[in-house]
Amino acid sequence: MNAFIKSVLFTIPAFALGATAFARSKQPEMNHAIVQLEEAKHARHPVEHLEKAKHELEHASHNKHGERVEALHQVTEAIHAAERRNHKAMEEHIEAAIHEVREGERAAGR
Repeated sequence: MNAFIKSVLFTIPAFALGATAFARSKQPEMNHAIVQLEEAKHARHPVEHLEKAKHELEHASHNKHGERVEALHQVTEAIHAAERRNHKAMEEHIEAAIHEVREGERAAGR
């Protein structure tokens, strides 16, 4: 394989990875929120993690197409469910919040 083709085959994936990392680095609060949401699913005291996720989302810099607002709503609902000890509903709201955060990240990368 000639050197040009090798360099192109290396450059394209490297560029794609760099663009993804750049998009994520622009939204650290969103990434921190996802970590807290994942932790909440398995935590003995999930409300602590949910409150941290809510705080991260409240301080995130952008609200692309309403994903951040919807994620905040889902986190608030997850907190209410956790307080009622309704683990199934809490997990459903957490999954919905994670989905919204990821959609917001995708929108930021566009």
